[in-house]
Amino acid sequence: MIIQIGKPFPIGGELIIMNITDIAKEAGVSISTVSRVINNTKPVSENIKKRVFDIIEKNNFKPNVLARSLITKKTNVIGVIVPDISNSVFGLLIKGINSVCSDRGYTLMVTESGGDINNEIKLLDVLADKKIDGILFAGVDVNNKLVAEMQSKDYPVILVTQEASDGDGIINTVVHDNVKAEFDATKFLIDNGHKQIAYIGGPKYDYSSGKKRLKGYKLALAEAKIKLVESYIEQGEFSFQAGYSGMKKLYEENSILPTAVVTGSDIIAMGVIQFLSSVGVNVPDDISVIGFDDLEFSTYFKPELSTVRISYFDEGAIAAKQLIELLEGVHVIPQTHYVPHKIIRRSTIKNIN
Repeated sequence: MIIQIGKPFPIGGELIIMNITDIAKEAGVSISTVSRVINNTKPVSENIKKRVFDIIEKNNFKPNVLARSLITKKTNVIGVIVPDISNSVFGLLIKGINSVCSDRGYTLMVTESGGDINNEIKLLDVLADKKIDGILFAGVDVNNKLVAEMQSKDYPVILVTQEASDGDGIINTVVHDNVKAEFDATKFLIDNGHKQIAYIGGPKYDYSSGKKRLKGYKLALAEAKIKLVESYIEQGEFSFQAGYSGMKKLYEENSILPTAVVTGSDIIAMGVIQFLSSVGVNVPDDISVIGFDDLEFSTYFKPELSTVRISYFDEGAIAAKQLIELLEGVHVIPQTHYVPHKIIRRSTIKNIN
């Protein structure tokens, strides 16, 4: 361990730079003892530990992270790759990750990929050059090519909020069960008397949040023996505009309107409701709407949005714990960990039984 002074100080007109040897000498202990205190690698008596830390604090010493990394081969930096930093979902995810990492002495390096596979592959290399210890990866379509890139790296990768599109058990994953969550949302509408249910969701190319949520919707209809109406299905981006334009298209092209709409996100649901309001269709009296995510603003929207609650904070925290376990040598068998979801009834669903 090499440490250097944070703020050099003058003594007798000279600038004095101290190192680990100086600390050991002033504390009256060996260099290895100082290293043990700083790195917390082996037990040291409380008296000696206090003496060393008092000298470090008095002289405003800080560890030289670069020098330490050359010795330990660790930087205590974890990379995070997300598609869109401005998306509230990933804000919550990062908060959950940081809640664990900061307590365990790790710093985050957050990057944005735009959901483009070429950018994602590039970022895997860029973060490797930064000597990060591991990566938490939130992608859009984690296919075989991307998984192969991850497995070729010298650092561990854990997927979070997104599953690999080519099978389970390939890489450690922390996510919510998108099929079951959208199945439950659709069944909730069915249980409230709705049989003409539309779906306005995320993009077709998004494996977990696009394809799997649509699958859950279709399975719920099939279980209830409700005929699937293809013209009731619209998919676009996870945006307010996509919800607005998707509902507009559905409204204009169907002679019989649905009595309910299940959506792929809260922000899509808000776009749906805004369009319906613009043409005088009341929510929930005329059409019920359910969102997905339960982001904070869903309770401030009028009417308050019924939705599927997903704890992205917990997903981030669990994924961070698993990654740190890998970094600390704990053997973790590649598997998918599903974080529970919950249906939340507010003001946008009407029971028509």
